[in-house]
Amino acid sequence: MATRRKTKAPSPILSVAAGLIDDASNSFVRQDGKFRHTFEIPLTEVAPDPDQPRKSFDDESIAALAETMVAEGQLQPILVRRVTNSQSDKRWVIVAGERRWRAAQHAGWSSMLAIEHDGDAEVAALIENLQRVDLNPLEEATGIQRLIEKRGWNQSQAGEVLGKSRGEISSILKILTLPTDILEELTSERGVARNTLVELARVPDPVRQQELIEQARTGQLTVKAIRLGRADLERPESAPTRKPSGFTFTSVDRMAQRLSEVRAQQLPLNSEDRERLRRLRAEIDQVLGDENT
Repeated sequence: MATRRKTKAPSPILSVAAGLIDDASNSFVRQDGKFRHTFEIPLTEVAPDPDQPRKSFDDESIAALAETMVAEGQLQPILVRRVTNSQSDKRWVIVAGERRWRAAQHAGWSSMLAIEHDGDAEVAALIENLQRVDLNPLEEATGIQRLIEKRGWNQSQAGEVLGKSRGEISSILKILTLPTDILEELTSERGVARNTLVELARVPDPVRQQELIEQARTGQLTVKAIRLGRADLERPESAPTRKPSGFTFTSVDRMAQRLSEVRAQQLPLNSEDRERLRRLRAEIDQVLGDENT
């Protein structure tokens, strides 16, 4: 006669533990939770945002970041948003972290960590980029201006978010009063520092400002020279006259050459350009008139 095996009663301790595990698995990742969780994303399914504030990426810094990521791992996920109605294989667009994405490509990775972002992608990208230190002055000023316009903030509110004073925000935005083509040249090609551009933008006289811009093109412009020049302009007429600091007639020759090129190419002039040339002509007439008396 076969012996019937006695069924062992379940352990009450294990039952409680199993219940706790079930509860944990149900509540550990909440779909409606405040915090999003990372996931692994194929690099081939990610595209950069064409409208992001940062326009230039230094190859050497990307290579250095790639080395760090290979050695230490990806310490911070990128932010991505879903692509809707895409005709390509790109399912995601980068909201923040394009440098990390480029570095992962450089390192030969096939995937990386990401977090889905479903808020205002433009604002998130602006803030993430503006909190970095390697933007050029034009990128920084343009990004702050866009952030203020996008959120309807004043300069104080933008400063609080970015960790800057209202005065610093005002100074950064001041450079946007310079002509766009000159600003692009001085920041991207000449690498002129932000504080130099701020002082240059504060020069009220367009003729003097153009002279200083020519100095910036030759790498001879300093903040001290700009401030001295501005002080000369602000000095009362009764004060002793002297040759403007940093002025040379070589800059006049360069200006004449550039005006000759404008005339030869028959480049169109807007009303602001014409007004500047009228003021320049008036000043030249005054100098030559005084010389002949």
